[in-house]
Amino acid sequence: MGVITLLRNEQFNILLILLRVKKIYAEAVESLKEKNLYRKLVEADIVYKNLISFASNDYFGLSQNVAVKKAASDAIKKYGIGSGGSRYISGNNSLYTKLEKQIARIKKCDDSIVFSSGYACSIGVIPALVCEGDLIVADRLIHSSLIDGVKLSGAKLIRFLHNDVAHARRILLENRAKFKKCLILTETVFSMDGDLGKIEELLNLAEEFNAILVSDAAHDLFLPPLPVSDRVESRLLDSCSQDQNSARPELKLGTLSKAVGALGGYVAGEQVLIDYLRLFAKPVIYSTALPPSILAAVIASLKIIEKKNIGKKVLKNAEYFCHLMNLPKPETAIVPIILGDSSRVVKIAAKIEELGFLISAIRPPTVEKNKARLRITFSSEHKKTQIEKLAKALTETLKNL
Repeated sequence: MGVITLLRNEQFNILLILLRVKKIYAEAVESLKEKNLYRKLVEADIVYKNLISFASNDYFGLSQNVAVKKAASDAIKKYGIGSGGSRYISGNNSLYTKLEKQIARIKKCDDSIVFSSGYACSIGVIPALVCEGDLIVADRLIHSSLIDGVKLSGAKLIRFLHNDVAHARRILLENRAKFKKCLILTETVFSMDGDLGKIEELLNLAEEFNAILVSDAAHDLFLPPLPVSDRVESRLLDSCSQDQNSARPELKLGTLSKAVGALGGYVAGEQVLIDYLRLFAKPVIYSTALPPSILAAVIASLKIIEKKNIGKKVLKNAEYFCHLMNLPKPETAIVPIILGDSSRVVKIAAKIEELGFLISAIRPPTVEKNKARLRITFSSEHKKTQIEKLAKALTETLKNL
């Protein structure tokens, strides 16, 4: 009887511990709700189907393009649904080779590697390049995926003020000699602020301090060099459009899920670095390969992007909206309206949804505390009348809420 009582007491104690642990998790969720930071998943194809979206990163509408969908469908008929294994076992379809050459050509690099997602690319590339005893100097507004890559690497992280090249240089002067290898991290387009990174200036720093610049181009418009005179437009339309020597110390990361409208991530750069990453970036080795239908869709999307000058239309739409709203001229397809109050941001986005438009309510921790914002993104598919209606709805709503 004593043994049974002891076992019951032990089980009871274990149950109490589990309940306490669950309470911790429940309280964390409730805390987010109280602060208007709770996020809900929405069945977008049902809930948002009648709304005009100004929240998508599908900047050219290529996810719905007839030719792109046909390429995916044809690949399914030819190869089936899945890839059947990792790239190093049985999943390395010949479409991978074609796509990686295509990306390298567009990005003016020696070679590229395609990953299953942009996130997988970040957490694969950074830990493969640096480890404990190395240094990472990063813009303070880099994406969460890059930060996770840094954490996995074990390297020392020091962050510089946003787009402050002088601050980055001071950090490198004070710290570079103490570490073996060094990365500088930034973005070509910052996803929440919609401004451009200081790519050329940071590349010069990378050369000066024997470092590698890793630039995340997730939100650029993935275009080849274009004959445009405006420097800002040129930088956005192609982060690699300047006459750069492929031997310069830069790796270009990006995604195939935004402007390209499909799925996947990539890294492009000098041959020796790409060869190294093929062998040491773990997501390439241990992830199931992308389905052939996705690879075929990306190839088709990039052909359209290369052929048509659709990037300018995206920028013109963003500029027209900012003109109507009396906002500064945008540098990119992303226009933030920073309000600070998370509760107000949520209420305004909900009201705009009632009026037929979808915009994003962005709150901490995605952005800094007290910098909650409305994030509005533009596509080449948007019509002037839609932009005018959104501007009118937002102007009135901002006055009343």
